[in-house]
Amino acid sequence: MSSWASKEFVVDSSAFYMGFPFQSSLKCYTTKAVHDEIEHIKKSYYRLEALIDAGNLTIKEPDQSFIEKVICCANNTGDKSRLSFADITVLALALEMDRILVSDDYAIGNVAAHLKVQVKSISFNGIKELRKWTSYCSACHRTFQPGINICRTCGSKLRRRYKVHSA
Repeated sequence: MSSWASKEFVVDSSAFYMGFPFQSSLKCYTTKAVHDEIEHIKKSYYRLEALIDAGNLTIKEPDQSFIEKVICCANNTGDKSRLSFADITVLALALEMDRILVSDDYAIGNVAAHLKVQVKSISFNGIKELRKWTSYCSACHRTFQPGINICRTCGSKLRRRYKVHSA
């Protein structure tokens, strides 16, 4: 982590749960949606406000055009159903600010990789492959775009699978 000391980061809720922003002298950004998602952690709430007061954490909203780019990419990769609004906003902020995104969420990491946003993971080694998710019917073997839950041909419940894409 010492090599990260001079950089600025955009952080999602998993980074807060792992304690990343609470390390001294890190300059972090997040969105109001992420802040709202983590403020229920009462024991860390005052520490969170102290980070904001000290200038080590800034709450910043991404431009709507970057939110739309993230949603478009997430729809294309099939990760949209796995992302919360907070996830989308933090991805958009990292894209807009061209900053490293700190996250341990695989769906966030996959979309970030497709958007060419650099991701640092805290608890695992990060994304090894880019994935594009599709829905498929195990009964009639038809494939569908992500987000469809019932086969339009036979009415069976659909499953998800992915194809690996090169970077």
